[in-house]
Amino acid sequence: MRRLPSSRTLAAALSAVALVAVAGCGDDADETTTGSSAAKTKHVRVSYVPATTVLPLHVAQKQGFFKQQGLDVSLKEASNISDIPATLGRQFDIALGTATDLIKAGGAGVDVAQIAGNTIDTKDNPFVQLLVRKDAKIKSVADLEGKRVGTPTLGGVIHAAVLYAAKRAGADVSKIRGVEAPSPTLPDQLKAGRIDAVEALEPFATTMKANGAVSLGDPFAALGQPLATNFWIANGNWARENRDVVGKYVAALEQAVAFIKANPKPSRKILQGYTKMPPKIAQIVPLPTWDFDIRTDDLTTWVGVLEELGQLKRYVDPQKLVLSDDAS
Repeated sequence: MRRLPSSRTLAAALSAVALVAVAGCGDDADETTTGSSAAKTKHVRVSYVPATTVLPLHVAQKQGFFKQQGLDVSLKEASNISDIPATLGRQFDIALGTATDLIKAGGAGVDVAQIAGNTIDTKDNPFVQLLVRKDAKIKSVADLEGKRVGTPTLGGVIHAAVLYAAKRAGADVSKIRGVEAPSPTLPDQLKAGRIDAVEALEPFATTMKANGAVSLGDPFAALGQPLATNFWIANGNWARENRDVVGKYVAALEQAVAFIKANPKPSRKILQGYTKMPPKIAQIVPLPTWDFDIRTDDLTTWVGVLEELGQLKRYVDPQKLVLSDDAS
């Protein structure tokens, strides 16, 4: 595991200082000078997908933790997480990313790096579940051969994990048809018989099981647990030139997780606000396990998975895909 050493020390040092964010910062501004003390607030553009995984991001924004760290953060929702890497360094500074997107972008020569962790999949708190109809003859991932699997992203980590698990179980994955569609539409497609299985995130997994769907388990378990499922990425050059900003960003997220644990009800109200999920679901949906460490070993695992599935044209060194502790 790698971790920028500045995140916790910055959190402690900055907690004693009142940093005031300046309003009216333009979209193209990177820094704004405040008052006679010449304190600087860094403008950071962040892209995300509206899921439970980014609750700390929104809590940090709502509770003013970014401002406490001297950051003026603007948030922009993205419809597809796989489209984000190409926007870094231009439209956005920091974005939510996954291992498959990061590795494939790095393999294509894009200068992109993981700057912090976000969520991990664990045995006690799985990130996703593979769901089928109650009357389906699909009893395990091995039975997916010849079937249609609904997925939020064909090139994403979830679908790669499902294919990997199915291959390890003896299925011919070339005969598994992935059907990409927005997560909210997949339950209805399963019910209508247009697809045979669903890679279900929360809150959809909870609601689908309540409506009778059967879980075949967590596909990520085939890769090993705990396992990084998504994390924060940035243009590599921007990240190397803004290590202090990265440290402050992570410190604010850590503050947010502490707030979520101490204040579950208001935190879940924030969750309902940006996801638009029904209030009752927002109050009971399982929350992910957050871990902001950079788990380089997990990237190594993912490289092996993509190689086995034939999705990598050439080897990618995981060490070159993370923001290292070396500031040189």
